[in-house]
Amino acid sequence: MTGESRFANILSLMADQWRSMTTMGVMFVGTILLAIYIQPFWDRPEARAFGESGTTKVGLIGLEFILILVFTAFIIWLAKRGLQSIIKWGVLFVLWISLSYAMIPLASFAMDDAQPAVEYRDEMDLNGEILFVDYEPSSFFVTNGTHLLKMREPSGLESGHSAVVDWEFSLYHDGGYSALGIGIVDNLDSYVMCDGNRWQSFDKSDGTPRKNHTGVTCVAGFSAEENDWTIYNNLMVRVDPFHNPNATYPTWTYMLPEQFNSAEFMQGSMLDENTLLVVSLGWAGIIEIPDSQHNGGPNLVNATILWQVTPNSGDAFTASTFGHSPWSGYNWWNENSTDSLLMLGTEQGKVYGFVWDGAEMTVEEHIKFNERDAFDSEIQGIMLADDQHDGRVDVWIASGGETRMFSGWVMVESLTMDGPVSQGPIDMILHTIDAPAWDEIGIEDGVLTTYTVNTTQSAVIATPVNEPAIILEDSAGYWLPIYWSQIVALIASTILMIALTIRPEWYVVNTTGILTGAGVITIIGVSFVPTLILIFMVVAAVYDWYAVYKSKHMLDLADTMIGLKLPILLVAPQDKGYSFLDEGEDTISRIDETPASAKKESAHKSGTKASAPPPPRPPPKKNTGDALFMGLGDVIFPGMLVISALTFLPSGGTIMGLSDPMFVAIGSLIGGLLGYLTLMGYVAMGRPQAGLPLLNGGSILGYLITGFIALGFDSVSFGITLF
Repeated sequence: MTGESRFANILSLMADQWRSMTTMGVMFVGTILLAIYIQPFWDRPEARAFGESGTTKVGLIGLEFILILVFTAFIIWLAKRGLQSIIKWGVLFVLWISLSYAMIPLASFAMDDAQPAVEYRDEMDLNGEILFVDYEPSSFFVTNGTHLLKMREPSGLESGHSAVVDWEFSLYHDGGYSALGIGIVDNLDSYVMCDGNRWQSFDKSDGTPRKNHTGVTCVAGFSAEENDWTIYNNLMVRVDPFHNPNATYPTWTYMLPEQFNSAEFMQGSMLDENTLLVVSLGWAGIIEIPDSQHNGGPNLVNATILWQVTPNSGDAFTASTFGHSPWSGYNWWNENSTDSLLMLGTEQGKVYGFVWDGAEMTVEEHIKFNERDAFDSEIQGIMLADDQHDGRVDVWIASGGETRMFSGWVMVESLTMDGPVSQGPIDMILHTIDAPAWDEIGIEDGVLTTYTVNTTQSAVIATPVNEPAIILEDSAGYWLPIYWSQIVALIASTILMIALTIRPEWYVVNTTGILTGAGVITIIGVSFVPTLILIFMVVAAVYDWYAVYKSKHMLDLADTMIGLKLPILLVAPQDKGYSFLDEGEDTISRIDETPASAKKESAHKSGTKASAPPPPRPPPKKNTGDALFMGLGDVIFPGMLVISALTFLPSGGTIMGLSDPMFVAIGSLIGGLLGYLTLMGYVAMGRPQAGLPLLNGGSILGYLITGFIALGFDSVSFGITLF
């Protein structure tokens, strides 16, 4: 047969099966379009399988593939041992979960009000420089050049809650105002301010001035026992109790590490009566506070350093915070909570965490940002704050033009928003305001405010706008709202599972399969960047070829699923009288058998005697017709690439009226559809085919062509790492 006549024969065979092939094509495209529709619901950090930082890790996509292999092997192992009931109910449970990923957003789109986007808004100028943030009472210190102001409720004017001045202190003394910087230290029950040549303490509760030392060199100061101390250059010196600025007492002078420079002072906090935490650009450490003078005579003696850390060579600390640890095991208001967390950010985007348990400082093992390469630019600000007054401390980090919030035991990224607009270090503070719909359990709206020298911006981290049907809360204060849309979605998913059990006809299988496929496509597509999806598709295509043509275990798996009437495939009937209920457990295997008549004809032509034909199968109870089958994975893999392109590709322009990501996503879909048409040409000849080599190949080709047209090398450049 010539190539031309062979092609004409294939077209003729495809024309004979146009009904089933068209139906399957519509389901292929429809499943992916449904995934595109629900993608915005899941396009958020906490919905990604391994968080925002896991989207570029090759090892994690490898883990996904290993899980697929394990699942396949386990199903085949159970089938060979006649444990079909375990397969059926286990797969139905997994499908019920996967189905909910499509049903929940569909129900939410129909029933829920849209959650407002979290974004920064410009506020009125602060007309001052923020000096110190105290997170527990949501307060901060500001200087306007003439006064020191203690302020609270630091939200922006647009949210209706402008900052309030608790108290103020005049900086005027000795006939003028100091031109030097101001340093403030948290001194347990007081604050200590230094402005270059004055040491001043204030009562923490109401700001009443306490002790005062003028004429002393002082960049930062603190008080312990009966002794007042000042820090300048890299010295820690007890203030002369007789207030003689010219007196020097070498036996009360201690040297700090050479990496510390008081001109680069960032933060100071008394941990207890005997220890002081100090952070500067080049050094952070805990100093043991002497309670008596040393006996080194006129020679300087090094201060006792209980713990210290320095940035890597060529790097510098740019942000720091010290507050309640998210892993302390207690609510932040619980007085028994002793664990505090020191977090340091650097110029090169590194983030370090150290936990203080009341006795010693150790590395916080839960901090994995550097292992994940979560940040690639300067850390502008770090904050530890409870965004909704629900007892859970979150980590907030501003870097690279974004503010990101990380929550939970493994620090899942649960919020990302653009801003602040300013470059360089910023100060962040958060307080909460009433959210009436959530008064029942005391949940509030968080108001995040950032301050720089030139700008003030705020953002409202709102609680969900929809009224919950049920609010679950445990003894630790953790809460989980259940909404009516979620309840409706889970009921609908359960009804479909029941329908599959009672009457698994082809239209029930297809409905469930399309919804399940769209949910899985979306969840995986928003979890990995396109480059990882491309790798995944190539490996899966090779595996599919091997599993269909070599080991043929994929055929056994398909037969098992058809026999159990499970919706991990799509069914496209050719005839109106078709019933999926009459398919047996060897449906796919029978397609691969050569008919007995063909064997006889072959034997006759070759002059050999044909073996006895197999006994005829009993005729079906009715004329059920034929159908075309496609595994759900054949739709999921091309769909994943479409959703990944839509999620992760940068949007900067338009082509043919489509944004760059949508243009590439549609190109990938069209490429997959062309692969589908090619696949149908092989299927028309009546033999099982490995779908992924052609479907994935078409999608990959479509992605690469449209990706390079729209974005060039940026379409495949995502900073991929192993782990």
